[in-house]
Amino acid sequence: MAKNNETVISFRNVDFHYDPKKPILEEVNFNVRTGSKITIMGQNGAGKSTIFKLINTSLKPNIGAINTPANTNIATAFQVVQAEDKELSVQEFFRKYYPDKEEYNIDKQIGDILRVVNLRAPLDKKISAFSGGQQARLLLAAALIQNPDILLLDEPTNNLDSEGIWHLTEFLQNYTKTVLVISHDADFLNSFTDGVLYLDVHTKKVEQYVGNYYDVVEQVKRKIEKDNMENQRLRKEAIAKKEQANEFAHK
Repeated sequence: MAKNNETVISFRNVDFHYDPKKPILEEVNFNVRTGSKITIMGQNGAGKSTIFKLINTSLKPNIGAINTPANTNIATAFQVVQAEDKELSVQEFFRKYYPDKEEYNIDKQIGDILRVVNLRAPLDKKISAFSGGQQARLLLAAALIQNPDILLLDEPTNNLDSEGIWHLTEFLQNYTKTVLVISHDADFLNSFTDGVLYLDVHTKKVEQYVGNYYDVVEQVKRKIEKDNMENQRLRKEAIAKKEQANEFAHK
C-alpha cells in the first residue's frame, strides 16, 4: 500500500485496443499520487472507461505495464447491479462487499454509507425491489463501504438529486485516499478534484494537468486552439510546397 506522496498508479508505455486497426491508447504514460482526486477527461470514445478497467485489472494492456503497490484495495462504483446480487437483501449485499469478513455486525457502517448517498433502504429489502436510480446509489455505496485505497467513480452523480450530490461531494472532500472520477458535472468535479488526466482521441495519448477542474479546462482549450493553429499552418505550408512543385513541373 502506498504512503502519502508516493505513486499509487503508474502507466508505462501502455497500448490498448480491442481491434488492432482501431487503437484506443498508444504509449500512454502517467503517474497518480496517493491521496490525489483526479478527473478523467476526454471526448466520447477516447477510452475513459477503458482506463478504469485497466486500473482495476478487468482489462490487461496489449503492451506496457500498469503498476500499483502490493495489497492496494481498488473499488469501482459499477453502473449496473450484477445478476447474482439482485436477490440479496440490502444487508447481504453490503456484507458481500464489506472488506472485513470477520466483523459480525456492520449495520452501523451500512447506515453511515447510505446517508452519504442520501438513500433510505430497509436492511431486509431485496436489491431487485429498488428502482434503477436507487440501485445506482446502492452500487455507489457498495464501492464507498470498501474504504478503498483507490476509488473509481464512473458518472456517480447521474442518479443523485441535489442533496445526494451534496452528501457525496462532502464525503469526497474529506476522503483521504485516491479518487478517480469520470463525470460531466463540472461544478461537482471542481469542488474536489486537484488534477486531470486528459485523453486525446486523436493522438491516443494521456496528458496530465494539475489544478482544479475549471483551470484545467481552460488549459486544455488553449492547447487545442494552439494545436489547431499549428495544424492549419502545416496544411498551408504543404499546399504552398505542392503549388511550388507544380509550378516547377510546368516550367
